[in-house]
Amino acid sequence: MTLTTVTLAALGFALAFVNGANDVSKGIATLVGSGVSEYRRAIVWGTIWTAIGGLLGAILATAMVTTFGNGLLAPGTTQSLGAGVATLLGASAWVLIATRTGLPVSTTHAIVGSLVGVAAVAYGVDGVRWNALGGKVVLPLLLTPMLSFALVTVLLKATRRFRGSAVAHMPDCLCAEVAATGPALAGISRSAGPQVARATGLQLVVAPQADCAVERPAAARLTLDHLHWFTAGAASFARGMNDAPKIVALVLAASALGGAASMGHPPLFLLVTAGMVVGSLVGGRRVTRVLAEKVTPMDHREGFLANLVTAGLVTTGATLGLPMSTTHVSSGGIIGAGAQRSSLNTKTLRDIVLAWVVTVPAAAALGIGAFLLGRWLT
Repeated sequence: MTLTTVTLAALGFALAFVNGANDVSKGIATLVGSGVSEYRRAIVWGTIWTAIGGLLGAILATAMVTTFGNGLLAPGTTQSLGAGVATLLGASAWVLIATRTGLPVSTTHAIVGSLVGVAAVAYGVDGVRWNALGGKVVLPLLLTPMLSFALVTVLLKATRRFRGSAVAHMPDCLCAEVAATGPALAGISRSAGPQVARATGLQLVVAPQADCAVERPAAARLTLDHLHWFTAGAASFARGMNDAPKIVALVLAASALGGAASMGHPPLFLLVTAGMVVGSLVGGRRVTRVLAEKVTPMDHREGFLANLVTAGLVTTGATLGLPMSTTHVSSGGIIGAGAQRSSLNTKTLRDIVLAWVVTVPAAAALGIGAFLLGRWLT
């Protein structure tokens, strides 16, 4: 294994580490914010599903590797190892700075900013495939947070309209227990009380979770909290599958330039996933606290819907090779829930939006600085 291979592997691990520290929050902050879980348990849950998503990204998200490999550079561009290294350094440096200050930022935006900034300096403005950048990267990145906001808003309004305004008494628990008596099959009641369906020997009741716990303590229960854990895992899975291929693509491109041909897809996905796991466990709490506590209060229903939308959008994007920012999609959903409550913390929201705006130029500047320094030193 050459020194170039070791260096690129270390840089890829470092970018994955800061990605994990900043981004594990995006799938599990709603669990903490809605009171379903405490921090450590939620972070471990998100880390497990991030790891599964990162590893399966080698199979399910290969289109993303193409997009972030050479897909943003113009045909015929003569690439350099120094530019590849500087791209990794610029993206890593910005995500690290944001994580230390507790700001949820997009690793995708940081990678795009650093990649385009370094490429424009190293290869010239014509070295960037601007049309691909706009259609396959910028457009999805801009539209998805607005789409997430809109979908969560619509879903919250729909559930409230369906069940009325008394949100605290909305059914969020399915109980199954042996029925003492009853017909072979009865339709579900549409009364204001619990909704009941009976089959021979089995009774299913849909009611508020607190009522189920008191009135049917022996029943098997499936609650919205259980589903919230599921959507948090799904969002974390999607996040891992979305982010790991981007980092792998950067390392692969740089390693090819450096003659490190031995760096193949499976080892790199394993390396990047390991970096994301370590970063999530070591540094994931800081940004999670901001999203969980400082944007808006939320209940388990709002958290469940925000994660459901996040998982759906990010999984679709990763599969189709359309880069989406899990940060922006997840934050868009949480902000949508807060807008419905009219309870958004405007100071925190201002800081987050400012960090979003600054991410691309800041990562570009850091990447360009790393490239110019490396060229001066050599």
